[in-house]
Amino acid sequence: MPEVKMVVTDLDGTLLQSDHSISPADQKTLERLGELGVCRVAATGRNLFKVRMALTEISPFDYVIFSSGAGIMDWKTQKLIRATAISADKSSQIIDYLIAKNHNFKVSRELPDNHHFGWWKSYECPELDRYVEHHSQFGDAVIIDPKKPFVSSQFLMFFPIETNKFDQVKSEFQKVFPDLSIIKTTSPMNSGFIWMEIFPNGVSKAQGIEEICRITGIARENTLGIGNDFNDLEMLEFTQHSYVVENAPEELKLKYLNSLAHYDDGFTHAVNQHVAHT
Repeated sequence: MPEVKMVVTDLDGTLLQSDHSISPADQKTLERLGELGVCRVAATGRNLFKVRMALTEISPFDYVIFSSGAGIMDWKTQKLIRATAISADKSSQIIDYLIAKNHNFKVSRELPDNHHFGWWKSYECPELDRYVEHHSQFGDAVIIDPKKPFVSSQFLMFFPIETNKFDQVKSEFQKVFPDLSIIKTTSPMNSGFIWMEIFPNGVSKAQGIEEICRITGIARENTLGIGNDFNDLEMLEFTQHSYVVENAPEELKLKYLNSLAHYDDGFTHAVNQHVAHT
């Protein structure tokens, strides 16, 4: 079995507890990995502002992939080493298209300030209302002015699960904008909604891990990943040993190795299958 030299973990619903803390057992495991020289990577959909709400500068990580791969930070030096963007012209085209198609959406500012965003409501949507109300605590939230486009880092759309609109909208969107990446994730605010995240081409947690592999010289076959949701799919396809926690959707649990739930130290359980813990 190839030696594990890099461990990559999602944060919410995977490593973090329900109060967004790291359990004592998982904290100890992260510290032990560092002592063994194993590269520790957090890969999350959180923007950098919200990452800092869960992790401090001394948290036991070497790299953090944030905003689903749009940004990468060397966590020890706090140096931003990757920041992707959608040009103002392209952002304008997307805004005009989404408005014409009668969609609700939000647009994040460029990294690292992507906790500031604009939003647009074409019809009543409680998920959009929840998003704006919650995230306006952390940054500027303004109604989009289509005549004043800006460089952006991400578009986000909201769909009730029971409507099954995600695949249809994704197909239509990709015909017009084939050069953009689309990531599916379950809403962390309401399990009855699916989010569509739209990023610059090539953005994914997997691309972020590949970049860190290049920087560190660690081979893909020496990686272990653990996640809990659909936005972890590309990451789990990339890592050699791929786990999902017990609280993951059933279809993911059928596809990948299974660990304990996040609240039962599932991170530590998965790591212990491959890294000596005596």
